[in-house]
Amino acid sequence: MDPIIWLYIALGIIVLGFIVAGIGVFMLISGMKEPMKKMKGSADNLKGRMDKLMLETTHLQHTTSELKEDIQQKTEKINYVVDAAKGTKNSVLDMNAVVRNITSGISSKVEHDPANAAQVNQWSNTAIGLLSYVEKKKAPEQGNSHYNPEPAAMTNHESNKY
Repeated sequence: MDPIIWLYIALGIIVLGFIVAGIGVFMLISGMKEPMKKMKGSADNLKGRMDKLMLETTHLQHTTSELKEDIQQKTEKINYVVDAAKGTKNSVLDMNAVVRNITSGISSKVEHDPANAAQVNQWSNTAIGLLSYVEKKKAPEQGNSHYNPEPAAMTNHESNKY
């Protein structure tokens, strides 16, 4: 056989190989179209979910920062109330000490000077009368009452003792 024939036969085999390879590639590509469409759809679905997740994450971060600010403001308000309560306690203790000093001073003066006892008694009666007047004013069912500096329980005889 002539070498040219062998050349044509080899060329024919190569062309046939290219045709078979081309058909194979075509079948491979056409067979991959459907799975590629599904993969693209899955990727798009995943992208949509990621976008929703990012939106929700952003919303949660915003809500978290708002809650943090709210808690900080409420903590400051509570600290203010606690400080005010401590100040009130200190003021009451100071006032208590001052009242105790005044009361002890009055007591010592009354013990050392019996002449002032009658005046202290009158002041006490006036204070008791004022308190009872205020209590009567607060109670609407008792009707109108008038201020009386001397309580009814004390008679003239008792007030002259001092």
